[in-house]
Amino acid sequence: MSVRQTVAVVAALLAVVLSGGAAQASSPPADGTHAVQVKEQRTGAVDPLTAQASCTHRNVSHYDANTGRTWTSDWVCGNRSGAPLYGCASFISICGVIGWIDTSTSWFVCWGRGAAHAGGNNIWYYTLGDRIAPGEERQHGWGFIPAVDVWTSTDPWPGMTECNIP
Repeated sequence: MSVRQTVAVVAALLAVVLSGGAAQASSPPADGTHAVQVKEQRTGAVDPLTAQASCTHRNVSHYDANTGRTWTSDWVCGNRSGAPLYGCASFISICGVIGWIDTSTSWFVCWGRGAAHAGGNNIWYYTLGDRIAPGEERQHGWGFIPAVDVWTSTDPWPGMTECNIP
């Protein structure tokens, strides 16, 4: 386990212990702008250590206002709190940051291939963010996070659906 992952686990444990398992209020982005809150709590109670390098499958439905699709299951995984959410599976300017994931355990509905990232692969996971960046409401908070920011032992996560989202 890397130092970054260890720090993330300790931070997640402290957040859960200090909050009694409830979602924590988030601070505004570093650039001083205000973001739109998308949802209050992303997951049920999931032990951050269990979620650290694996994902748990659930049969739940999520309506995706971005694509008009209803996803019928998700996978709960540990992730980097504060990770940016992108409009598509790349870092190119037309698909820049559209929001953020504030929690350290989140759900993801699918994966897609995109630009290579610091994780050494080109896998990106699709989810509903916790906050939408100002002016980025067109995707209704749905976007991609690079696999380097999702705590999985293998990418793409086995059994997770491929997105096929343009």
